Amino acid sequence: MINLRYHVVSLIAVFLALTVGIVMGSTVVDRVTVDALNQRVTSVGRSVNAAQAENNRLNTQLGVIRDFADQSRDQLVSGRLKGVGVVVVGVTGIDRKPVDELRQALVGSQATMAGTLWLTAKLRLDNDADIRAVATALGVSVDRPEVGRRLALAKVAEALAGSPDANPNPALAALISAGFITYEAPPNQATATIAANGALPPGLRVVLVSGAGADVGDDVVAMPLARDLGQSQGRLVTAESGRDTPGGREVFVGLVRKDDAISSRVSSVDDLESPMGQAATVLALEDLAGPRTGHYGVARPGAQRLLPAIQP
Repeated sequence: MINLRYHVVSLIAVFLALTVGIVMGSTVVDRVTVDALNQRVTSVGRSVNAAQAENNRLNTQLGVIRDFADQSRDQLVSGRLKGVGVVVVGVTGIDRKPVDELRQALVGSQATMAGTLWLTAKLRLDNDADIRAVATALGVSVDRPEVGRRLALAKVAEALAGSPDANPNPALAALISAGFITYEAPPNQATATIAANGALPPGLRVVLVSGAGADVGDDVVAMPLARDLGQSQGRLVTAESGRDTPGGREVFVGLVRKDDAISSRVSSVDDLESPMGQAATVLALEDLAGPRTGHYGVARPGAQRLLPAIQP
């Protein structure tokens, strides 16, 4: 005969069995899960280490390639512009390091450097004092900033075009004196080659550099000047440094390449930050004697080649 005590003992035994089963089952599952996770962590760690080793190897190769590019640039441009007059024009605010490296490459090319003109933020003409100052420098009456800026850039283009007799350009001298333009003498040269009266040597070839970071928008300064120079004398290479990110390249030269009025009359370089771009700029300046123009760099489809083609 089954009594109550037997039922109680049976029920307790069942619950104990269930409890032991649950505990044992959960312990086994947790152990399996932990082991699997540990294996995954170990595998990921190996992958990270392998990727780091590969990155280190690639960085070492990149350093070698960079050194090769630097040295081959110097070999490539050596003597290319011997006796050719060159002036660099830039817009303040852009990265100056590529401009400095370009100027050293121009020195290596044996160009006759006329120095660097920097177009400053004052050309925004965003206050009455600057509008009055540009009017005084130009000796004209100016009532709107766009008019004053346009007249100032026309005088800059006129000075850069030069004249056979290197005539004085008092407007350029006045713009420099008023701070709308600053002048830097060529590298390793203590004396200025732009005379105090604003006269520039005749027949200069011009490198115009602008782009990301420019203190004044390319559409209001660099592009109008590029159009003036491209349409008047055609001795112009436009250039910018860039980054391989969306919208990081062809900020300025992209406008040049799309401008039907000058795209076939001037050259452009979109990777001035690299030795390759600096070499392309020097070689493009050399080609202007052809006259031959082209668009160079790494942006596609805007750039046609990395470097100008070898001419027979």
